Amino acid sequence: MSSGEAGADEYGRNSHVHTSVLLIVAVLSATWFVLSVYRISFSVALPDVLEVTSVTYTGVSFLFGALFVGYALSQFPAGVVADRVGVKTVLAASALVASVALASVSVAVNYAHVFVALFLIGAGIGSFRSVSQIAVSTYVPARFEGRALGVLTAAEPFSYVVGPVTVALLIETYSVYTAPLVLALAPVPFVALIYSRRPLSVSANTSGIDAPSFRQASTTLRTSLSRTDTLLLLGLGTSFSATTNALVAILPWYLVETTSLSLTYGNLYAGGIFAVGAIAALLGGAFRDRVGAFPVLLVGFGTAAFTLALLVSVSAVSHLLAALALFSLGLNTILPARDRVINAHARACSGTHTGAMIGGLRSLCYLGGGLGAVVAGLTFASFGLTAGFGLLIAYLLSGGLCSAALWKTGGGG
Repeated sequence: MSSGEAGADEYGRNSHVHTSVLLIVAVLSATWFVLSVYRISFSVALPDVLEVTSVTYTGVSFLFGALFVGYALSQFPAGVVADRVGVKTVLAASALVASVALASVSVAVNYAHVFVALFLIGAGIGSFRSVSQIAVSTYVPARFEGRALGVLTAAEPFSYVVGPVTVALLIETYSVYTAPLVLALAPVPFVALIYSRRPLSVSANTSGIDAPSFRQASTTLRTSLSRTDTLLLLGLGTSFSATTNALVAILPWYLVETTSLSLTYGNLYAGGIFAVGAIAALLGGAFRDRVGAFPVLLVGFGTAAFTLALLVSVSAVSHLLAALALFSLGLNTILPARDRVINAHARACSGTHTGAMIGGLRSLCYLGGGLGAVVAGLTFASFGLTAGFGLLIAYLLSGGLCSAALWKTGGGG
């Protein structure tokens, strides 16, 4: 074979791999966008739910708790199963679990049914998100990994822009009982596409050793917790998750309380800020591939902390919205860089338990972030906006310090 023919053949193979990677990332991102709408659909439907049922605000709080606990707890078991059977099966099963659970809400007859359904919705979407990241770590070449994670993570803030309007239209067109059934059908075509992608059959286990049991994976995760770099990684991940979880709930209320905006316009402007976040996630992934994860993390945490501090002193609506947009830009650049550091750390810890490590680290970050968000919510309620934002700034600064310390230890990025 001549050198020209060999070069053409190599170009063809690379082009095929590149196209396959793009298709996989596109399908995963589209599915994650739909499942992210599931996360906010209950918030949009809340006024109708309170109107047509006897559920109290306390009961609603427990329902939201079921959703987020399911999301956090499911990610480690999903990673363990992905190591054993491959990511494709777990991705398809996770999306179908969330879809069927949401559909069942249409025929729910009691509170317990809705509670279990929301836990399963959280478990399904949590498993899907974790294993999507495992799929990127396993299949996407390292030089494209940041951009792939950027596209995947951008789907979530973008869903916060489109999702509320979509869910509201479904409820208005059909009813609060029928809308979940209609929305539950949305992931089905994407599940079929996921299952048709042959490369996604590959397991996250790259060691050539038989996949570990749940007990072995748990032991590996516990052992890694004695490492300084693991604790620093959990510190930055928990700081980020606590801040984002708190702000998703607080942001529309904050805009209404501090401006003359109505709740409708508050949600509209919040959607615009989330749209900036989607762009930021794409930029964060692209810059990670150019300069590495840690510079992106430091700039992101620093920008978010600085602009959040400005919110306390800003009063004009235009200045407030500009500060929030800059804050969203800084905060959301963090996410693909954080995920890339988790992937690299999991691969460094074990080739046999890579999926379990990614899922376990994500679970711990979100469990810690959930607790941090609860503390932030209580601080806002008990001591006001200044104290609440002060605590969030402290979260962000601690995330930046953990990032700097992890970079110094030589953590992968």
